Amino acid sequence: MLTHLKLTHISRIILLLLPLLLLSTYVKAAPPEQLIFIAVNDQLVEFADAKPFTVEGVTFVPLRSVATLLNAEVTYDNAEDAVVVRKDNQYMKINLNEKIYENEMAEKQPISLKTVNNRTLLPLRFIAEYFQLEISFYEKGPIARLIDNATIIQLTNEQLYAKNKEKIDKAVKQWKGEREKQTIKEQDRSKIAYLTFDDGPNEQTAAILDILQKYDAKATFFMIEPKIRKYKGEVLRMVSENHAIASHSVTHDKSKVYKNPDALLDEMNITRATLFAITGIDSHLIRTPYGSKPYLTENYRNLLAKENLQVWDWNVDSNDWRYSPEKIVSTVENQVKQLKQQQKAPVILFHNQKSTIETLPEIIEFLKAEGYILQAYDREHHMMVNFWNDERI
Repeated sequence: MLTHLKLTHISRIILLLLPLLLLSTYVKAAPPEQLIFIAVNDQLVEFADAKPFTVEGVTFVPLRSVATLLNAEVTYDNAEDAVVVRKDNQYMKINLNEKIYENEMAEKQPISLKTVNNRTLLPLRFIAEYFQLEISFYEKGPIARLIDNATIIQLTNEQLYAKNKEKIDKAVKQWKGEREKQTIKEQDRSKIAYLTFDDGPNEQTAAILDILQKYDAKATFFMIEPKIRKYKGEVLRMVSENHAIASHSVTHDKSKVYKNPDALLDEMNITRATLFAITGIDSHLIRTPYGSKPYLTENYRNLLAKENLQVWDWNVDSNDWRYSPEKIVSTVENQVKQLKQQQKAPVILFHNQKSTIETLPEIIEFLKAEGYILQAYDREHHMMVNFWNDERI
């Protein structure tokens, strides 16, 4: 579907008099809170610190980012707390406090605006009117495109979308991840279950990721440093699909890992550095080999707390490394039911192996039937899960 709106002199006058009424009529194809992309002529607009958003059918867009591509000058008048826009013979001053704008003819009108990260956002429809632009809306993306009739357009909407598809897909994934995190904030934390996987990545990890993707479940992976380097593709996939990544040591050898506190810290920092080099994510979450008890005595924990590392053990052990598939499922179900009575969120220990692949679908279905949301670890909402009950880590 492709919709064009050409702005005439008459429509300009009407819009200036009734901005709030007509501004709400545009982008109705983009439902509230839907991600929307903005283009100016043949270029997709990059928004660094404030992004477009839709409220009750009105799409608000950072003024400066769009104006720059249109060769307009945007300045801030500190004395009047106003944003001033100039382009050719056009002039507009927006009083941020009073939410009133004044044009080059000294006419004053109310304006709907938002402020995010010290950026002024105006309704897209208003920006189009002010700069006398044509608007087209393309459902894929979706993309709202501002077109200057004085500019020669090289790309159709289809071509514009195809040219930027990779960038758009990446932004959509990031947006969905942010929405999921916001959902967590609104949920009862006892209704969240955490699937965690140790000792990978390996040849079984891809199948585990396939299952998680099928069930729209998120998980947390505690990984071994040499395996991270060997299975980079799986690690990058974890990140792209909004799972959490964490460190599980370099050697997984308790005689080396727990030789002394510095040895433990070195193994975790090496693993953390490798994760950062591959993914760009600096994860502070760790799980020590074989769990924190009895090895993580106070001097170890003091150092980890000083280095701002979080230690996650588990409260549900699947024993997937030694039990039959049937026994694994019943073991998890029994422990989860006990935690549910205590209103505690399950943190379930699995490993990257065939028995886990066999049982994971049934366990996920059980958890969802019990009303759990399956989420990845979120550092912003860290909860203590260590056998020492040490709140510092």
